[in-house]
Amino acid sequence: ISTFMSEISDEFKIVVVQAIRSLCSKFPRKHNVLMTFLSQMLRDEGGFEYKKEIVDCIIVTIEENPEAKEAGLAHLCEFIEDCEHTVLATKILHLLGREGPRTPTPSKYIRFIYNRVILENAAVRAAAVSAIAKFGAHCDDLLNSCVVLLERCQLDSDDEVRDRATFYVNVLKQLQKALSTAYILNGLQVSVVGLERALHQYTLEPSEAAFDMKSVPLATQPTFDQKVRDVPGEAPSSKPAQDKVAASRQDVYQEQLAQVPELANLGALFKSSNPLEVTESETEYYVQCIKHTFSNYIVFQFDCTNTLNDQLLEKVNVEMEPAEGFEVTKIIPCNSLPYNKPGTTYTLVRLPSEPTQVTGTFACTLKFVVKDCDPQTGEPDDEGYDDEYVLEDVEVNVADHVQKIMKPNFAASWEEVGPENELEDTYALSSMSTLEEAIKNIIQYMGLQPCERSDKVGEGKSSHTLYLAGVFRGGHDALVRAKLALDTSGVTMQLTVRSTDPSVSEVLATAVA
Repeated sequence: ISTFMSEISDEFKIVVVQAIRSLCSKFPRKHNVLMTFLSQMLRDEGGFEYKKEIVDCIIVTIEENPEAKEAGLAHLCEFIEDCEHTVLATKILHLLGREGPRTPTPSKYIRFIYNRVILENAAVRAAAVSAIAKFGAHCDDLLNSCVVLLERCQLDSDDEVRDRATFYVNVLKQLQKALSTAYILNGLQVSVVGLERALHQYTLEPSEAAFDMKSVPLATQPTFDQKVRDVPGEAPSSKPAQDKVAASRQDVYQEQLAQVPELANLGALFKSSNPLEVTESETEYYVQCIKHTFSNYIVFQFDCTNTLNDQLLEKVNVEMEPAEGFEVTKIIPCNSLPYNKPGTTYTLVRLPSEPTQVTGTFACTLKFVVKDCDPQTGEPDDEGYDDEYVLEDVEVNVADHVQKIMKPNFAASWEEVGPENELEDTYALSSMSTLEEAIKNIIQYMGLQPCERSDKVGEGKSSHTLYLAGVFRGGHDALVRAKLALDTSGVTMQLTVRSTDPSVSEVLATAVA
């Protein structure tokens, strides 16, 4: 391949890089050969999109294969020494700040990072300052050196660089792991759009009470699979839009629900589920359900489509038979549902007062008034008749009450929460035949975010530890450590849960049972 790379355009070079990324995933033990080839390509001439594809390929390889981490970071360090693209330099510095402190010799990366403070533009210098701070927060033996470097950055000509350096120096000098974890390693965990909206609302309605960060929706983790995102031959320009949609879905729902007067005062939206089909797609009435979780309520949004051209549906609503402890408080009907035009009805359900009662199954029936109409003109009859259509049951599970949160330094977060509300139990997952299957099901059911890439199992391993993090409804941090062992009878799991609230620990510890 190297013999003809210089003769083809960047567009085709990108296709080659995407193919190499696929090879890296299929043959992880060949990472040395592939990584060396990628580093040579980085040194060659090429435009931004081409270089970005190579950098993304190296980053994905590092994330999927721990053995490739040091080699990949070394190649990226070389690249930023002579990188003319600000976006790529800041991306690599962010990666170095996240991954570098967890390597056997983290100090060797600081020189490369600090060189950027001396030689680069303001945006890159600011990213380098943040990366240095992460080394200081993570590595006790490098703390003093990092503080000295950051103090030098306080004299920078750029406001952003000076402000970051001053902030990080003050946090690091407190010598408190909890502060360093919260303000340097973990970063901002709320939605920026939601924060802006909440602050604006706070200024419009003056209050003596301090602004409450728990009133701000959490930032949602992207729901699509990063590995599947780049298909060889796919146009690169389509990817950023997909990122943006995945990240802002909950903000869109918050806006939509705020437009419904009966739902406007429920507070901040905590979580929205993915759409769930409650009818077959080929039936006369097609219905999807989305669950919106708030502090004390769940809103069931039913998106309905009438596929019959000789009927007009009116007063469309979904009657739900609540599970024990849940209470249906309001039904907001869709007044009219013409042929092939989607409409929405909402059902508002109050959550149980018992904090550990979080799951339940709801029997659902679609109720409406049918008016026959002329398929040609769409003109309906004056008189209609009541009718109903049984939908599939809708389940509320543990994952509906949990929002995924990434904890870059799980060990520090684990110690920060502390053992006060810790619960531990052992389970036999006899229906699971592989560690990968067990991990997938645990993550799916609990709705928590895997940390430190612990959802990846090493080749040939018979034991593994899974780290999960999230926030439970009400703003309570939740951390889970699952030690898994595979034998002839299935998978055995030792589950340890820590939370800032004892009832949350109980919910998560008993969820798998």
